[in-house]
Amino acid sequence: MNRFYRWGSGLAVGLAFAFAGAAYAEDITLFSADGALQVSGTLLNYDGEFYTIQSRFGELTLNALGLTCQGAACPDPGLYAADLSLSGASAMVLDLLPGLIEDFGFSTGHDTKRIDLSHTEWTYFVADKARIPVARLQARANNSTDAIGDLINGDTDLAFATRRPDKDELKAAKKARIGEPKTPFRQQIIAIDALVFIVSKSNPVSALSLADIAAIYAGEISNWSQLGGYDAPIAVFHHLPDSDLAAAFTSATFPETPDQPLRPGRIFGDARDLSDAITQDPFAIGYTSFGAVRNARVLSLKGDCGILQPPDSFSLKAGDYPLIRFLYAIAPSRRLPLFARNFLAYLDGEPAQQSIADLGFVAQDIERRSLSEQQDRLSNAIMQADYEVGLEDLRSFVTTFQGAERLSATLRFLDGSTAMDARSSRNLRILSQMIETGDFDGRELVIAGFSDSQGGKLGNQRLSQQRADLVLSALKSHATRANLSRVTFTTIGLGEISPLACNDDEAGRHLNRRVEIWLR
Repeated sequence: MNRFYRWGSGLAVGLAFAFAGAAYAEDITLFSADGALQVSGTLLNYDGEFYTIQSRFGELTLNALGLTCQGAACPDPGLYAADLSLSGASAMVLDLLPGLIEDFGFSTGHDTKRIDLSHTEWTYFVADKARIPVARLQARANNSTDAIGDLINGDTDLAFATRRPDKDELKAAKKARIGEPKTPFRQQIIAIDALVFIVSKSNPVSALSLADIAAIYAGEISNWSQLGGYDAPIAVFHHLPDSDLAAAFTSATFPETPDQPLRPGRIFGDARDLSDAITQDPFAIGYTSFGAVRNARVLSLKGDCGILQPPDSFSLKAGDYPLIRFLYAIAPSRRLPLFARNFLAYLDGEPAQQSIADLGFVAQDIERRSLSEQQDRLSNAIMQADYEVGLEDLRSFVTTFQGAERLSATLRFLDGSTAMDARSSRNLRILSQMIETGDFDGRELVIAGFSDSQGGKLGNQRLSQQRADLVLSALKSHATRANLSRVTFTTIGLGEISPLACNDDEAGRHLNRRVEIWLR
């Protein structure tokens, strides 16, 4: 929590940390250097930068810079250290955050010391090189629902979740007044993940539809021979019912019947354990997070129209895979201690993204992929060709991008709007920065718009061209420090050619309405 603690001395493997009691509910008086300000009240909080006091004027928050504090409860700024509580999804708290905290400490010249309190709780102590304490971070692993609930109830400072707060949680947060009335939460994406389905590498089945997977778990398909595999019974693996992965699985496979009884099978509390068990059983199937696949084989998703959607780091970064989950850091929309603000800023930067990739998660950096490396895409395009998209269109598509590389930074728009979604806005910012720093100097950026198949061919081409032009305009307006003459920009509207998903539902059409960035 956002409390003031006095740090004393102690010894923990070279780092000195000890907490004494917090100084609460005692009066102080604050003076400005010129004597123009004098205010007294009960000290509620001191975060290293600001005093919060309960005065006769109500609750006041005052910048400590230039103020002198008088009273027994006055904190010693030299002994202040941030004390933060964290609550989050198990994979984030146990597998991701420790590495990020250690890297953040290293990058800021601080030492870190971890103490495990249980298999779901840990504490990190952070100190400077003189062993002066800077922060204590206490974390508890649970699930996203509990983490967001902890934030609403005031039991944690930061929540780490695999989803955004839902409508009921937003309503509860507003009622609890944890932040600004209209926007009680601040949310930022720190990494990318996805729900994926896995089998043993010895299993010949390489792709299944969501309907197939639902039928397997509902007990309607029980033998691999029904899916083109071995004549052997299917073993199903599950996660704990209250886990984030179980919730994501139910949402993906049984969206209309979330209470569907599932076929019994082995239940795992750890995603890595499930993946390891899958590798040992050629007849098993399971679901897990992309970051926990380990030595299992990931299945491609197969749409009703035959389009294959393989999950890999590029398709996750580009938003081309349908079951993507973003990993969020969620904070109340109020001022946090400087240490917390700096840590959140670090999570959005390049060093953190490199650490995220090193830890086995999918970072938000930009990846490149040549057309020759997109065989599934070319196969899908050929399979979906019809009287409106013929062989000449496909030949033109291949010719246009031959020798070029697609960047994973893909831009998509809110339904029925020219406004980009949050992920696309971040991609736009990164691309603009790359233009400013000269990453594309002497090269050509091809900004290619695509559409779904709703409507006629010419209308879809016009619409995709309009969105490509809109992205180009946004890129130029954001890259204010760039010498734009050093980059060649080309826009093209390709309409409904090269779909990434079937156009038979809104989710698939949304994936197809996109603007891609190619480099040559």
